[in-house]
Amino acid sequence: METTFALLARFGSPFIPLEKISEEFLGLKPQTAEIQARACTLPFPTLKLRNSERSPTMVKVEDLAAHIDKQYAESQKLWNSVQAR
Repeated sequence: METTFALLARFGSPFIPLEKISEEFLGLKPQTAEIQARACTLPFPTLKLRNSERSPTMVKVEDLAAHIDKQYAESQKLWNSVQAR
């Protein structure tokens, strides 16, 4: 199953609150992820749907899926290089 569709099925929306994915997919506490989002240092862009500090920081499903797929491709490349030895 394609990563994007799996994430859409799991979260039920094309945009996911950063706090819902920070620990599982980034290994960061929600507060740390929020700080990194403001500094633009996360591995994907984030957005706020309203111009308000109270508005949750969101991640587009496609951007998260691309990040996951990239991490998998790098892991697969390393695994393949080890297996070739």
